[in-house]
Amino acid sequence: MELRQFTYVNQVAECGSFTKAAAKLFISQPALSNYISKVEEDLGVKLFDRSATPLKLTYAGEQYLKRAKVILGQMEDMNRELRDITHNMTGRLRIGFPSERIIYMLPLLLAPLKARYPGIDVEVSTGPGNHLIADLKAGNVDFVFLPYWNPIKDVVQVKIVEEELILVAAKGYLSEDCFLDREKKTINWRETSKLPLITLKKGHALRASVDVLYKNAETKPDIFFESHSNMLSYRLAAQGLGVAVIPEITLDLMEGGMEAEAYHLSDTLVQWPVMALYREGCYIGEVEQALLDIAKETMQAHKKRLWDSFTK
Repeated sequence: MELRQFTYVNQVAECGSFTKAAAKLFISQPALSNYISKVEEDLGVKLFDRSATPLKLTYAGEQYLKRAKVILGQMEDMNRELRDITHNMTGRLRIGFPSERIIYMLPLLLAPLKARYPGIDVEVSTGPGNHLIADLKAGNVDFVFLPYWNPIKDVVQVKIVEEELILVAAKGYLSEDCFLDREKKTINWRETSKLPLITLKKGHALRASVDVLYKNAETKPDIFFESHSNMLSYRLAAQGLGVAVIPEITLDLMEGGMEAEAYHLSDTLVQWPVMALYREGCYIGEVEQALLDIAKETMQAHKKRLWDSFTK
C-alpha cells in the first residue's frame, strides 16, 4: 500500500470527478483513473460507483476512506511534531471560516502568522458552520473559527473572544417605547421585538441565537425578510425596512456603507463566544498554538477598538 493512494482516493471523493481531482493533484485524468482502478483491483473491491454523477463512494469505499483519513491525520500530526523537533518551520495550516467572518478575521490573523512563520502555507476554506464542522471531523481542515456554544464529540473548543450581538435600525426608526436608556443606546427588547425583523435563514448560528432572544421575550418574531448575510440585513435595516440583530463585527465590515444606528440589546451585554475548533487528539505544535494565541490577541484588541467607536 502506498500513502499516496489514500490522498488520491480522498481527492476523488471530495471532487466527485476524476477530471477535477486530477487537476488538483497535478496529474493527468487518465493516469489518476488508471491508478484508482489498480488500487481497486489490488483490494478486490470497487471504491467508486462510476455510474453516478458526481462519482460516489461505494460502501467499501466509505469504509476505506474512513481508515485512510485516520492514517492521513496521523501523518499530519507526525509532520508537525517533527517540524517542532527540527525547528524547520515549514508545512501547511488549513483554516475554515463562515463566509463573512473570513472577511473580518483572516486579515487580522494572517499577517502576524506569516510574519512569524513564512514557511507555513495557509489554506483557507469557507462555508456554513455545519459544513465547516463536517469538514473538520473529516480531516479536511485543521481549525475552524466560528461562534459556537454546544459541545461536539471528539472536537476541542477554545474560546477566542466574546462578541456582542447588537440591534441595528435606521435613524429615527425606534420609538421612545423601544428604549431603556437612549443616551447609553440600550433598547427595551420586549418592545423592540414587536417590530418587523430582518434575520438570517434557519441553519445559521445567529438565527438560532435570535430565536432564543424572541423565546425569552415570549414574542413571536414578525419576520419581514430572511437574509443570507448579516451585511445585507444591516443594509436593509438602514433603509427602514425593519430591525436586525447582528454580531458587532458587521459594523466594522459596513464602514463607509449605508449608515444604521446600533444599540445594545440589554443593560447586560448579550454576547456569544467565538471559538476555535479542532479535532480532539490532534497534535498542537508551535505553529498551531501561535495561531490560537494570535487569534485571541488580535480579536480582543480589535473588539476594544470596535467598542470604543461604538460608545462614542
